[in-house]
Amino acid sequence: MSSRLPALALRNVGRNRRRSIITGVTIVFGVAMVLLVRGFTGGMSKMMVDDVVQGRSGAIQVHRTGYIENVDSVPTRLNLPYDDALRAKMAAVPHVAGVTGRITFNGLVSNGSQQTMFIGRGLDLAHELEACPKARTLVSKGEPLETSDGTGVTLLGVELGESFHLAPGAMVTLQSTSPGGRSNALDLKLKGLTTSSFPFENKRVVTLPLGTAQQLVGLEGRVTEYVIAVDDLAHLDEAADALRVTLGPDYEVHTWRELQPFVRDLITRQNFVLGAIAFVLFIIVLTGIINTMLMSVFERVREIGTLLAVGVRRAQVMQMFLIEAAVIGAAGGLLGALLGKLVVFGFAVKGIAFQLSGVSGSNVLRPFVTPGFTLGAVLVALLGAVGAALWPAFRASRLNPVEALRS
Repeated sequence: MSSRLPALALRNVGRNRRRSIITGVTIVFGVAMVLLVRGFTGGMSKMMVDDVVQGRSGAIQVHRTGYIENVDSVPTRLNLPYDDALRAKMAAVPHVAGVTGRITFNGLVSNGSQQTMFIGRGLDLAHELEACPKARTLVSKGEPLETSDGTGVTLLGVELGESFHLAPGAMVTLQSTSPGGRSNALDLKLKGLTTSSFPFENKRVVTLPLGTAQQLVGLEGRVTEYVIAVDDLAHLDEAADALRVTLGPDYEVHTWRELQPFVRDLITRQNFVLGAIAFVLFIIVLTGIINTMLMSVFERVREIGTLLAVGVRRAQVMQMFLIEAAVIGAAGGLLGALLGKLVVFGFAVKGIAFQLSGVSGSNVLRPFVTPGFTLGAVLVALLGAVGAALWPAFRASRLNPVEALRS
C-alpha cells in the first residue's frame, strides 16, 4: 500500500478539484505577492544605493586619519596629495574599478543681493565618472560640467538656485577660507542646477571643477578625499580591507554605509517593514491551507473510515494527506513564482518613476527578485503547505473507523 500512496494522493488531488483549487489559488496568490513585495523592496534598496554609490559618494572614500572626526570644523585642514602615483596605488587594489579625487569644503554663495552658506564639492572631471558613473545624470536644468570647462563655471543645487532666482548662465560669487585662514572669493558662471534625492543637497550643495575648488581654498595639487568605485558591491568590504592594508595607518577608509548612515538605516527599516508584510501574507496563506485541509478531512470522513477498515494504517492515512498537501504546495508555489516573476519583470522593463516625499529629485524604480529568493519562496510554499496540513492529517489518521463509516 505504501508504494501506491503517491498515486492515490495525486488522484485525490484531481478528484477533489474544488478543495485543491481553493488551496492552490491561496498559495499562488501568497507566493506571487511575496515575490512582488520582495521585488519592490529590492528595487527600492538598489535605487537608493545606486543613487548614493554611483551618483554621489562612491562606494568607498579615503581620507587622512582623523578626517571624519574633524570634518565639521575645517574639512580642508586634513588634506591629501593628489598625484598619479597614489591614484595608481589605489587602482591596483583588487575589485577597485575607478579612483578620483575631490575637495569638500564650505563657504558663502551670493547672487549679488543675497547670500547663504553652502557645502562645496570640487570634482576631477577627467576621472569623476570612473568613480561615480551616474553623476552626469543628476543635472535637472542646464548642462553638466565637462572636462573642457576650465575653472570658470559651477553648478548649484536646484532649490538653492531657485531660491536665488538663478538660471543657467547667471553669475554667482563663491567665498571660502583656506586651511591657513586666508579668505578668497571667485565669480563663476552658473552652468546648471543639480537634483538629488536628499533635500539638504538640493538646498546647500555647490559643485565645481577640482581646479576651481583648489584655487578657491588654496589647495593646489591636493584633495580632501579619494572616491573609489568597486566592480561589484558584493566585494565592498573586501576591497575596503585591502585598501586599509595597502595605504597604512596614515589613511582611513570608509564604505558608503559608514558615510551615509541615514541611507543605510532607511534601507534597514524599509526591509523590516516590507519583510513584516511578507510574513503576514505567509501567515494568511498558511491559515487558508489549514482551513481547507480541515474541510477536506470533514468531507472525507467516510472515505477515511473505509481506508482504515480495509487495513490501511493510520500513519499511511496521514502520509496520504501530507503528500496531497505537498503536491498542491509545489504546484501552487511554482505557479505563484511564475506569476510573481512575470509581474516583477513587467514593472522592471517599464520602470516606475519614483519620488520620495519632500524631495525634488526623482528616480526610476525597477523591481527585481533574485533566483535564490524565488527558489526559496517555492520551497517555503511547499514546506508551509505540508506543515499546515500536519494537524488536519493527524486528525484524519485518528478517526475511529466504525464511527467514520456511520457518519
